Amino acid sequence: MDIPYYIFGIIYLIALLIFFAFAFTNIYHMVRFGFFDFVGRLHTLLLTAVIAVVLFFTILLLKDIDWLGSFTIFEDTLNSLGGNFEL
Repeated sequence: MDIPYYIFGIIYLIALLIFFAFAFTNIYHMVRFGFFDFVGRLHTLLLTAVIAVVLFFTILLLKDIDWLGSFTIFEDTLNSLGGNFEL
């Protein structure tokens, strides 16, 4: 059974969208309800810095991957059972 690499990219993008939705909601509530004092600003700055670092390293590590490639799982395991299975 072959799984293309871009499936993991799609899953990662969905996770990023969920994360950004929660982060935006958090920052909105700090600004809207008056918790945007020094601690709120420090938290926002640290959150933004961590997001930037994670996105930078994600782009750095994933830029050279051939996203149209795929990898095979279970083929050797099923064939070692004595049959010629195709998934």
